[in-house]
Amino acid sequence: MTRTAKAGLEALLTPEESILLLIDHQPFQFASLASHDATTIVNNTVGLAKYAKVFGVPTILTTVIEERGGYLIKALQDVFPEQQPINRTFKLLATPTADAGVPTEAVTR
Repeated sequence: MTRTAKAGLEALLTPEESILLLIDHQPFQFASLASHDATTIVNNTVGLAKYAKVFGVPTILTTVIEERGGYLIKALQDVFPEQQPINRTFKLLATPTADAGVPTEAVTR
């Protein structure tokens, strides 16, 4: 299969070609954070989620070991109140594959 590089406006992502995967945004994940403060990360993540919702970008939410690590941060869950996050088992790398429990192929438009 030959692919031609896109240029200009055609090179931009569109909602039809995108999925937003927000992995494990739980309070305990921010405990050892040193690069940014937790409030900034939460605000940026929630802002991104709101834009995704407005523009119709399918969004997948995950948690890891929810019963021990806590629920998804409330501000993020409030953006998608109808969506139940996928509670994954512990994996070091969460990749969009069947073994990580993140069914990106299941997103339909």
